[in-house]
Amino acid sequence: MRIFVPLLALAATLLTGCTAQESFQNAENCTKVQVGMSQQQVRGIMGAPTGEDAAEGGGKTWSYLFGSATDTQPIRIQFDASGKVSSATCAPEASGSERPTGN
Repeated sequence: MRIFVPLLALAATLLTGCTAQESFQNAENCTKVQVGMSQQQVRGIMGAPTGEDAAEGGGKTWSYLFGSATDTQPIRIQFDASGKVSSATCAPEASGSERPTGN
């Protein structure tokens, strides 16, 4: 049992670091998404979305996380019915020039 607690703390620390790195990569990659790209192209840039919802007109909205554990601002990529990007909404800080803080 004594070994389990430090391992749990280490795992929590490593997962927190991964979240910050993923958040930074999402911010950096979001700026590369352009209107008209296919879902396959977006997946190649952004990776798999953390969420997917149906949008009006038969399209989809993919979401990606950005921010810290206590302050998340999703990045949203909207696709039209033909599967092409119709808009990309990056978090206000998603310039890719700074890592998110508070994580």
